[in-house]
Amino acid sequence: MTSPDAADGMICVPDPADRDDLRTLLRRVLRLDEAAVVRFTAAGDGRMRVWTRTPFGALVARVLPGRCPGGDVVCGADHLLTELDLLPRGDAAGLLDPGMPLLSAWQGILPPADGFQSIENVPAQVLLDLTAAGREAAKETAGPAGLPPSLLDQVALTVRSDTASPVGIDMRTVFSLVMCGFIPERTGRAPEGEPVRVSERGAWLRIDARYGTVYRRTDALSLEPLR
Repeated sequence: MTSPDAADGMICVPDPADRDDLRTLLRRVLRLDEAAVVRFTAAGDGRMRVWTRTPFGALVARVLPGRCPGGDVVCGADHLLTELDLLPRGDAAGLLDPGMPLLSAWQGILPPADGFQSIENVPAQVLLDLTAAGREAAKETAGPAGLPPSLLDQVALTVRSDTASPVGIDMRTVFSLVMCGFIPERTGRAPEGEPVRVSERGAWLRIDARYGTVYRRTDALSLEPLR
């Protein structure tokens, strides 16, 4: 058994299934950005949030059982994936070395943990279809610099549209939610009736899917990621 002292400074994910979930997230994040950094923050009740910012400009998070050093640590996604791959599946402690602290590499602020008000539930299939259509459009419009801002900034979906304060969801947010694997799907189809929940608090927009959450500041739509 690993002593408490040996666990100091280590990220702890004791359950192999949770480590598999983290590994899947890191692989998806690294496909989008090979230099991605991830941030772990304590979420209470023996859980932690894993944060990263996609190259589309949205902030994504997934909650996992475990703990992180000091309740807040930033590390390279590639380094952590290597640590996971080296750890035997039957390991009971699940200790991962976060490597060199990279807090200075983290861009932007984190959203509030609570206080969000639900706006509307949207069928998950709608976001999968929007992503498929966006990928087709990208084949025609992508250049050496990647996807054009005109595509990413496009408002793909409007919720609360029948009120005086509609809320637009841009393709940056849609791409981030789907490409991080937060919606369960098989060959582009979500389970029948699978929802995503759209909420807001102040300038923050939050979209919760089964496997993770995307945050975007509505006062930053059409802008580059916060720095």
